[in-house]
Amino acid sequence: MAMRAATAAATGFFSPSSVSPRRFSSATPPASLSTGRCIQRHRLRAFPSSEIPLEELNPSVDLLRKTGEAVGDFRKTPIYIVGTDCTAKRNIAKLLANSIIYRYLCSEELLEDVLGGKDALRAFKESDEKGYLEVETEGLKQLTSMGSLVLCCGDGVVMNSTNLGLLRHGVSIWIDVPLEMAANDMLKSTGTQATTDPDSFSQAMSKLRQRYDELKERYGVSDITVSVQSVASQRGYSSVDSVTLEDMVLEIVRQIEKLIRAKEMMEAAGRPF
Repeated sequence: MAMRAATAAATGFFSPSSVSPRRFSSATPPASLSTGRCIQRHRLRAFPSSEIPLEELNPSVDLLRKTGEAVGDFRKTPIYIVGTDCTAKRNIAKLLANSIIYRYLCSEELLEDVLGGKDALRAFKESDEKGYLEVETEGLKQLTSMGSLVLCCGDGVVMNSTNLGLLRHGVSIWIDVPLEMAANDMLKSTGTQATTDPDSFSQAMSKLRQRYDELKERYGVSDITVSVQSVASQRGYSSVDSVTLEDMVLEIVRQIEKLIRAKEMMEAAGRPF
């Protein structure tokens, strides 16, 4: 009974009119940009020690210029970010949203708000997976109409065909992160360090690997895949630790640009001579 009530409450919470203002960025340039005081954050590592607030992820002028040139005709198309949950995924999604002047939302954070925190959401997933998937489906149905939105999605978004079909209303992007990084992220949330507690790290890696193997084929149907390892290789970095948030956003934008060109070519090919 309690879980049914939670499902109903969470479903209603996805309504755009009921989204908490602190979870919803406006589709306007960050304040520091409008006042000419852009904070140069393009060297921020993709894997910082903690999640960065949306309002502090101000894109550089150069990044704004490059994204504007690449996705100028892409406006109003929603973007769905999928992949292993970690701070890097959310930080990348936030910087992407600020760079292309989109709104940003995280479906997991919305559910945490209405259910009462991370532990409550975890319990909801474990005890009522069907209800969790129903919430994800209803949320996608309501949020796809919002247009210029970057939505950082939970795993439920790829766990059934209905949700995968809803992703076709926009562009889905798989942020493929090294599981070691995600495991470290998981341990930090509990105040544990991999170097001081190798057993906990091994357990976290095992859990993440199992989940990754279960979902990687579903992640793989995304329109775009951006791998941290691939970006490190392209940039000539010796380690993924050197990859920055701006590196990741620039690669996403490059892939979006390719997608736009491919669409234009298909549309041109379909026109009569």
